[in-house]
Amino acid sequence: MRFKISAQNRNGHKRLVTCVAWSSAEEIYSCGEDHLLISWHLEGGIAHSSVVTEFPDDFYPTDMQWHPRSNYATLITKKQSLDVLLITTADGKYHLVNKNGRIEKSIDAHKGATTVGKWSTDGSALLTAGEDGLIKVWSRSGMLRSVIVRGTFPILSAAWSPDGTTALYSQGAHLTFQSLNSNSKPRKLLAHEGLILALSWSHTNGLIISGGEDCRYKVWDSSGTQLFSSNTGDHPITSVSWSYSGNHFAVGSFNTVKLCDKTGWSYSLEKINSGSIYSIAWSSDSTQVAMACSNGTVLTGHIIDRRLEWNSYEATLVKRKVIEIRHIGNEIRETLEISDRVVQIEFGFDHLVVITPAQCHVYSVVNWNTPAIFDLKNTSVSAVLLAEKHFLLIEWNSVSLYSYQGRLLGTPKWKGMTQERLHPPCVSLCSDTLVVKSQTNEKLLHVLEVAYNKPITESQPYIHLQNITRVALNHVGGPNDRQVALIDVNKDLFLVSVRTTGFGRVCKIAAMAQDIEWATDANVLAAMLDATLSVWLCPNCVHYSDRKIIRKTRIDKESSEFGKQPSIASVYNGMVMVRRGDGALVASSFYTFFISLHQHILNRRWKEALSLCRIAQNEILWTCMAVMATDNKELSAAEEAYAAISRFDKVDYIQYIKGLSNKTERLAEMALLSGDLLTAEGILLQNGLIEEAIRINIQMYNWNRALELAIRHKKQQDEVLNARKKYLQVINKDETNQTFLAYIANVAKLQDGNEKDKNHIYQEVAEKSPNLEEVRLVELEMPKHETSDQEIMHT
Repeated sequence: MRFKISAQNRNGHKRLVTCVAWSSAEEIYSCGEDHLLISWHLEGGIAHSSVVTEFPDDFYPTDMQWHPRSNYATLITKKQSLDVLLITTADGKYHLVNKNGRIEKSIDAHKGATTVGKWSTDGSALLTAGEDGLIKVWSRSGMLRSVIVRGTFPILSAAWSPDGTTALYSQGAHLTFQSLNSNSKPRKLLAHEGLILALSWSHTNGLIISGGEDCRYKVWDSSGTQLFSSNTGDHPITSVSWSYSGNHFAVGSFNTVKLCDKTGWSYSLEKINSGSIYSIAWSSDSTQVAMACSNGTVLTGHIIDRRLEWNSYEATLVKRKVIEIRHIGNEIRETLEISDRVVQIEFGFDHLVVITPAQCHVYSVVNWNTPAIFDLKNTSVSAVLLAEKHFLLIEWNSVSLYSYQGRLLGTPKWKGMTQERLHPPCVSLCSDTLVVKSQTNEKLLHVLEVAYNKPITESQPYIHLQNITRVALNHVGGPNDRQVALIDVNKDLFLVSVRTTGFGRVCKIAAMAQDIEWATDANVLAAMLDATLSVWLCPNCVHYSDRKIIRKTRIDKESSEFGKQPSIASVYNGMVMVRRGDGALVASSFYTFFISLHQHILNRRWKEALSLCRIAQNEILWTCMAVMATDNKELSAAEEAYAAISRFDKVDYIQYIKGLSNKTERLAEMALLSGDLLTAEGILLQNGLIEEAIRINIQMYNWNRALELAIRHKKQQDEVLNARKKYLQVINKDETNQTFLAYIANVAKLQDGNEKDKNHIYQEVAEKSPNLEEVRLVELEMPKHETSDQEIMHT
C-alpha cells in the first residue's frame, strides 16, 4: 500500500497552514497563519476550494477538530457535515465555530498559547492544553469542569483515551497518563530522547503513537509498554495520526510522509516538496488523508496498491477506481472499473467484495464481467467478513448479512445491542454461526445462528472469565463441529465448543497468544505464541480425555525468522502465511499430508484415509486418524490407528466395545472412548439402563454421581460402597468424602433398628452434604479434570 498524493494549492493559503480537519468524506477544512478558513470539496481526487471566512489579524490557529457525532454514518455521507468546529489559537483562547465560519463562542483558556484542543470520543466534553502547563476539561457549551494537570513546562500534545476517562500528554521527552479521577496518581514514562512533538491515541485498537525531535516514532499500548520504535530519520517527526479503522497510521516530517501498519512497520515513504507537515487528518472511511504543510499547501492522499490474495488469484487496487486481477498460474489479467472510489476490499471463498461510498460490488472468480451490485443502507462500512455461503458488512454499530448474489439475508440483532462501535477482531462469521463480542460487557460473547433460509436467532451466550480481545470461528463442518477460539487480555488462548444445546467444554490450550487464524479448507487452528508458530491439526480433540494423544496433534515451529510481534495472514492448503514484525511475509508449509487426510474423512472415504496413513507412516498423522475415527464412531479405523501409535490399551477397549451385543451400550461406550462421560451417561439413562450408567461412573471414578444415581433409583447402593471401599484400599486412604460419610452413617442407623424410611435417606444425605447437588451442577457445566485414574479405566 502507498499514498497517491495530490497538492491542493490553487486559490488556497498564502502562508503556513497549521491544521486540517475532515467535515465529511468529500470535504476538508483548513486554517493557517493567513487567518483564512478554507473549505476544500473533493471531486474525483481534485479539490475545489472556497474561502469560508477570514478571521481577525490576531487569530493564529494551533489545532482544529470537528465535533464528533455518536452516529459515525454522518461522517461519511457527502452532504451532511459536522456542526461545531473547535479551533485553538496562539493567544490562549479556544473558539467554537459553526460551519459558516461564524465564531459562536471564544473563551480564554490559558496563559500563553493554547497548543491542543480535542473533543472527547462521545463529544460531550473537550480538552485544552497550553504553554502554561495546564490541561483543562470543558463542557460542550464551554463551561470549565476541571483542571486535571498543573505543570510547569509547556504541553505540546495531548489526547483522550478511547473510553474518555484518561488524558495522555507530553512534556519534554516524557509521556504522562492522567486519569480524570482526581484521586489517582499520574503514570509518567521517558518515551523519547528529545521533545515529543506529536501523539495520537487510537479509539479503535487502543494503541498510541508518538513522535519527537529525536527523529523517531514509537508505538505503545494503553498501559505504556513500547511495542515498536522506528529507525532514526533525517528530520524530527512533526505530526502523527491514526486512521479510524485502527489498521494503519500516517507519520509526517519535513518533506516526508509515511504510511505505516498498526504494528509500526512502514508500507511506504513518500518524498514531497511541502516543508514540514504540521497536521494530518484521516477521512472517516480510512482511505484518504489531508495534510497541512508549512509552505502553505494542503496535500490530499488516497491509499492505493492494496494487494489481496486468494488461492491462485491476486487482486490489486492500482487506482482509486481500478482493480487489477491476476491469475498467478496462467498470468491472465482482468481489469475491473469501479463506478466510484474504493473504500473497502476483501477477497476470499472465490469472491471479491468491493465497497464504495454508496454501493457494494460482488465479483466471482468464475465471471469477472457481471458483478452483483446493490446500494448500501448505511454508508459507514468499517469491515467486511467473508464466509463460504455469505458475507457480513460491519457498519460501525450494526451488522448486515448478504448472499454473494447481493440479496440481504438479514440484520442480526442481539440482547443488549447499543450504539457503541463494534470491534471487527471480536466479530467472527462462518457458514452457520456468527459470534459478536458484547458492546458493553467485554467478557460476553453473543452467538447467533445464521443458517441459510432460516431466521437469524440468538443462542445461549458465552461468558468468559476475562475480557476478550480476539475471536475466531472455524469454517469446516456442521453446527455440531463449531468451535470458537478466543484470546483474552491475559494472552491466554481458549477453545470453546459450540453445540446445538449450548456451549460445551472450555479448554485453555495455550498461553502468550498473539494471533489466531483458522484454516478455510480444514479444521486446523494456527496461533502465534510469542515467537512460536503452533498448529493444532485436530482442535476438536482438546476436549478429549487423553492428554497424551492431544499433545501429539500439535506441531510447533520455533524460529527467529518471525521476528517480534508476528501475525498470521492466512491459513490455506497446508500453508501458513506469517506477517513478520517488519512487514515481510514468511510462508510455512508443514502439514500438507493432513489436508488430504481431512478431505478423505470429510467425504467418508475411510479406506483412502487409512491408505494415506500407511504410506506416510507418520505418528502425527496416525494420531489425527485415531482421534477423528473415534469421533466418527469408526471403530475399525480407530483400532488400527491406535495400534500404529502403540496405544494398546485403546485397542483392547475398542475390541471390548465391538464384543458388546447391546447397541445402546455400544454407543455409550464409544462416547466414553471419546472422553464424553455426560453423553455416555445420558444415552444409558434415556434407554433405562440405570445399572450400566452407575457402572460407567464407577469406572470413571465419578463417585458422587454414582452414589447419587444409586440412591435416586434405589439400585446398586452396596456395589457403589464396595467399589469405593476397594478404591480407597488400593490408594491407602481413609474416607473423607462427606457425601459417602453421611450415607454410611444413615445406613448404619437403619441397621441398628432405627425406624427411618429408606426413602428419606437421600434427603438426609443432601441436608448433611449440601454440596451433592452442587457437585452435579459442576459436572454438567465444567469439563472433567484428567486424573491418572481415568487412564486406568481405558486399560
